[in-house]
Amino acid sequence: MLPDPVRRNPSGPPPAARVLGPIRFFALSFGCIVGSGWVVVLGDWLAAAGPAGVVIGMLAGGSVMLANSGAYAELIARFPVAGGEFVFAQNVFGDRTAFFVGWLWTLSLLSVVAFEATALPWIVQTLLPAIKGPTLYVSLDTPVTADSLAIGMIGTVVIAVMNYRGVRSAATMQTILSFVFLGLAVVIVLLGFTLGSFRNLQPLIQGGRGKPWWVGVMWIFAIAPLFLNGFQSVAQTVEERAKNVTFSRIARSMALALLVSIGFYCLVTLAAASAQPWRTLLGRPLATAAAFSDLLPHHALSFLVLLAAALSVVRVWNGVAIWTARLLMAQARAGFLPAWLGAVHERHGSPTFAVLFVAACTAIGVALGKGALIPLVDMASLCLAGNLVLACAAALRVRATQGPAAAPYRTPGGVATLIYALVGSAGMAAFTFIDPLLRDPGRIPIEWTITGSWACMGIAFWFAWRPRRREVR
Repeated sequence: MLPDPVRRNPSGPPPAARVLGPIRFFALSFGCIVGSGWVVVLGDWLAAAGPAGVVIGMLAGGSVMLANSGAYAELIARFPVAGGEFVFAQNVFGDRTAFFVGWLWTLSLLSVVAFEATALPWIVQTLLPAIKGPTLYVSLDTPVTADSLAIGMIGTVVIAVMNYRGVRSAATMQTILSFVFLGLAVVIVLLGFTLGSFRNLQPLIQGGRGKPWWVGVMWIFAIAPLFLNGFQSVAQTVEERAKNVTFSRIARSMALALLVSIGFYCLVTLAAASAQPWRTLLGRPLATAAAFSDLLPHHALSFLVLLAAALSVVRVWNGVAIWTARLLMAQARAGFLPAWLGAVHERHGSPTFAVLFVAACTAIGVALGKGALIPLVDMASLCLAGNLVLACAAALRVRATQGPAAAPYRTPGGVATLIYALVGSAGMAAFTFIDPLLRDPGRIPIEWTITGSWACMGIAFWFAWRPRRREVR
């Protein structure tokens, strides 16, 4: 048992510590958005559409995500409690929809946390190859080495301790990491443009694998939610906002985090493509680091890129751990999960056992290795796109039933913005759903299998837990 007392009243008023201001909300949002993808998949982006095509697709997808942030801000203002999409669904569409939203989203977020815990050792091994240890065992055809296991487990403990000590500690860590990363990003982009050549950007736009360039642009548009996801984490910590923080300031923090992230992706793409002829980067692992490797002696800039990537992984790991613990807490408060997951620490204000549960799941993921996690991360994109559609539909429905005047915050552009977000998100969701089938025609995608199996488990849990739920509410 923990030495300090823990509140066990999930249905009572939330005792959260109210310490988050606009800067910390920005850091939480941005910290969950830009992960390690900009280092790992840049070659795929360029292969699909060329430098200008990447920028066009990212700007188009980013515009939909900005509209979505308005929908989330309006819903957060109407329902200012931890839980995000789960709380929105419960208040607008009812318990049954809310349960399955929370059930599927929990698995998605846990898989992201575990994936980041396995990505960090890989980047550290690239930065410091001398630390690579022996292979301890093979899990799902993937070797698990001593150093990767040690780094992943140590990171799990550090993140859990920071979150156990309350959102102030976790948010402070997130703020520091976010601004250090932004400083490194500015240096990397400026050096890429200064030491590179704009001639390397030619051709500016080009399709890949014999397809027209606009097909690649549409693909980048459709996957934009995967790389701009994370601003929604604010919905999980809204109870912990400082008393002087208005919903308008929260909305501006989310929008600013998205704008900075969109700008970063566009600029780092152009800077990397300027550093050397961009077609030489296609098919290379860690293409961004490879692009900058020869600009400074001793591959110094490439080292800086990998260091920034390591900070990105830790930021996303910490931010999504905060997010997941509060989603579990919200479901427990509503009686959808065991009450102990809703227990809140009286002194730190953290969802203690939810934090420990997330840490335990992360440790299992670290032990299993990367082979078990990549399909789960692919599956997470399905739930993400579905949640974006749900949030837009919820915002439109609550406006229709309660009227826009009843909201403490209203989305700029009103219904037109919400409809644009809904249509754009639905298009992204449709592409995300069929893309695994297009990549491997003739076979049932493993993402569909995992999601369907987890949903069936949810149906069984819903009926088995329903009598118990009446007792804990």
